[in-house]
Amino acid sequence: MNKNTSYGLALLALTSQFPLTALAAEVGSFAIEEVIVTAQKRDESLVEVPISITNFGAENIEQTGVRQLKEIAEFVPNLTISSGTDFTSSVAIRGVGANSRNIGFDTRVGVYLDGVYLGQSPALNQELLDLARIEVLRGPQGTLFGKNTVAGAINLVSEKPSDELSGSVGVEVGNYNSRQLSASINVPLTDKLLSKFAINKQQRDGLVKNLFTGNDINEQDATAYRAQFQYAAADNVEIALSFDGMSTERLSYTGDAATNTFASALDTAAPKENEVSMTFDPFEKRDISGTALTVDWDLSNDFAVRSISAYRDTEIQYSNDSDYSALDLIQIKYRDSYKQLSQEFQLISPDDSAFKYIAGLYLYQQEGESFRQVQSSPIADQIFGTNASRPTTTDGTVDTESYAVFVNGSYDIDDSWKLGFGFRWSEETKDVDWMIDGSGSGAFRIASGAVVDSRKDEHFSPTVNINYAISDDVNAYAKYSSGYKSGGFNLDFVNAGDLAAGIDFDKETVASYEIGLKGTAIDRRLSFAFAAFQSTYDDYQVNQFIDLGEGRTSISIRNAAEVDTKGLEAEFTFLATEQLKIMGSVGLLDGEFASYPGGGAGGADVSGNVLPGVSDVSASLGVQYFVPVPALSAELLFRMDYSYRDDYYTDANNVKSQTIASGDTVQFGWVDAYDLVNGRIALEDDAGKWSVALWGRNLTDESYLTGTNRDFFGTLNHFSGTPRTYGVDVKYNF
Repeated sequence: MNKNTSYGLALLALTSQFPLTALAAEVGSFAIEEVIVTAQKRDESLVEVPISITNFGAENIEQTGVRQLKEIAEFVPNLTISSGTDFTSSVAIRGVGANSRNIGFDTRVGVYLDGVYLGQSPALNQELLDLARIEVLRGPQGTLFGKNTVAGAINLVSEKPSDELSGSVGVEVGNYNSRQLSASINVPLTDKLLSKFAINKQQRDGLVKNLFTGNDINEQDATAYRAQFQYAAADNVEIALSFDGMSTERLSYTGDAATNTFASALDTAAPKENEVSMTFDPFEKRDISGTALTVDWDLSNDFAVRSISAYRDTEIQYSNDSDYSALDLIQIKYRDSYKQLSQEFQLISPDDSAFKYIAGLYLYQQEGESFRQVQSSPIADQIFGTNASRPTTTDGTVDTESYAVFVNGSYDIDDSWKLGFGFRWSEETKDVDWMIDGSGSGAFRIASGAVVDSRKDEHFSPTVNINYAISDDVNAYAKYSSGYKSGGFNLDFVNAGDLAAGIDFDKETVASYEIGLKGTAIDRRLSFAFAAFQSTYDDYQVNQFIDLGEGRTSISIRNAAEVDTKGLEAEFTFLATEQLKIMGSVGLLDGEFASYPGGGAGGADVSGNVLPGVSDVSASLGVQYFVPVPALSAELLFRMDYSYRDDYYTDANNVKSQTIASGDTVQFGWVDAYDLVNGRIALEDDAGKWSVALWGRNLTDESYLTGTNRDFFGTLNHFSGTPRTYGVDVKYNF
């Protein structure tokens, strides 16, 4: 019996045999609050939504102490978010994801703020500022969200303005000279006009020492803000206007070199973990801003119309010492920018009808610009025949236009059965105008030429599901969904052979099947969700460094013939007593290249190999306990969180080590399993006026890797996880 069959049988057994009525207890005075989500663009109960979805609410954000989006991956099954540079941020759901290293390649997981697509990799790792919740939707979401969500979507939902004057101020200090200042204020300007403003400033010294420059890299320095206005223009018309932005500037982290530049011997200049020796510090600067205008109009026939207009601007500057040493061979400098405009119209049917739907039109335009330069040194000129007076350069634009028509709805067959349906028809055009000048690249044989081209992809993505209410509190569902990711262009430092063969790649498609069970029990003291899935990706786009031998590298994007993923997710929250809450999750995952001839080193066939980044098991367990302190009119909170991630490969070749010319063996292509323990002790005022907390992350100071890679010259790098951090935060609400 294969894994997918066993997952399905397990869920069917749960559906038919789970002793829900036997779990009933005497009616108590406490229960888990009903969770309302907007995953299907309506306010719906989480247990009734036929999607594998994790709701990470404001309480969880505060009590786990997460500050950036990438940190929530510890708590969500089958979700991984990279921890290296923000320039190449990668989000993967169910083993499928990608970073948009260049402007011609899109991500697979869409990240949205209040339903607005945030854009490419540099915009993904957001500060978690003034959020009501984070919704993580697993699987294709083509009929619900705007842009190429073949693997899933993350929706950041902000706290909306209210009609009361209120606000908060928070201060946090910790080790590594960590400090954070946050503030928000809600101001009702008139009876009809509400406003809310929030700002956050976060800084932390670096975790990695550059022995050559004496500086600490992998630091944090970010400022984020959001302003919201809500206006009741009429009894049936509401207008919301928001502005948000973020600016970061930091010495970045590109990995610890495990070998010398050419991987011929071990790195002796900085042999210890969290040490590097580079002639200059990696650097990145991000400036992100956005504006959104939402108009909700309730019609007289109980239908509603919604318009969401948005503009976003993302700019990043990035530089790195790609020889990872004191040799000073080359320096790279990137400057990318994305300007995007989106417009969505929705027609929303009445909620009180057996037949409900949302029909819409989505328009998206993006202008991507990129300028990249590799500057060689006189030493490199002597070794490789490069020419310092002719830097290798790429420069160009990709203009994207996307149009989509979508419908998502349901029909109540009877009191127990509900049929869900949807489709999305999309058309996306990409126009490229790009040049590459590798005339000074010497032995690296970087191409020279220009590409002026256009490609268009069209796709029809249907979805259908059936939902069965086993009881008032428990629902089971089965679902089929599909989606696509548009093709594009590999606008990177390609070699002459790749340019001559053509740098465009085809679209990929996905078909996904899922069954699930979710609900509450024990008088709503227990909530649970199970989902089993299988997905098949055709023409899967793979972005990787290919070792061409002789110290040469090809930065390649290819279409693998087929990728299969299957697995299971389970989550629960249990109120054992009024003071004790227990939360847990587990993800089981199996993902492989079902067919990928020629995709490995030296053109090897890697069909059957495991997808990079896929762990068989990921799990988390949290315990939260409140102790009343009547003398202070307060409560003492104790919170512990444990997370585990199984080992995984980091590239398509599925190797665990590499023997280098010196005869030494270096861990490469493989990351060992690791587990983390976080904790928090807080004293919180009963009236919610103030709180003081002591927190720690990675309390056991676990030493672990999050990734390995081979860079341009062949250097083998390790990416280390964050060591133990701790601090104190104080918050005052008014």
